[in-house]
Amino acid sequence: MTLTVQFLTIVSMIAGGIYLGAAMDTFRRFERHWKKQVIMRYVMECGFWLLQALLLFFLLFQVNQGEMRFYILLALICGFAGYRALFQTSYRRVLEWLIRVINRIIFIVKRILYVLVVTPVRWLLQGLLVLAGGLLTLVWKLVWLLFIILSYPIRMIGRLIWKLTPKKYRKIYSILAGIYSRMKNIATKVYDSLRRSRR
Repeated sequence: MTLTVQFLTIVSMIAGGIYLGAAMDTFRRFERHWKKQVIMRYVMECGFWLLQALLLFFLLFQVNQGEMRFYILLALICGFAGYRALFQTSYRRVLEWLIRVINRIIFIVKRILYVLVVTPVRWLLQGLLVLAGGLLTLVWKLVWLLFIILSYPIRMIGRLIWKLTPKKYRKIYSILAGIYSRMKNIATKVYDSLRRSRR
């Protein structure tokens, strides 16, 4: 390994240590979202450290073909310590500012989508429901009117038959009508009581 490669390796590992400190602070900042879920916390911790190890090894592989030396570990620790001493406070402030900006952008995008998409769709659905209700009412009234018109000759024939029926048979019809009326009242009461019991 030449001196140039060694120098580049040390500089890269110092930069890797600075990056590792920033990544840890970023990870800890968002840790509150999954901290209470034990399984999720273990998965995120393992995934984070595995990803960092792969990134640092990839960096080392690009500089010196992945050759490990003791001073590489020292350079990494120096970079991490340098980050904690010099950049941690500033980085955390920038990170919080970025989070606030991103949250604000997300809030604005949500409001725009709500105003431009959700509200018109809701109004459209409400209009369609009102229109469908009006059409159903109109169809029902037309059907009822058609029923009245078609049943008029039948009622006239019934009245004519009633007038032509002898009086002794009318009493039988009256008794049958009374029985029908009573059965209808009983059925209505049972239906009402069942409906009240469901509530």
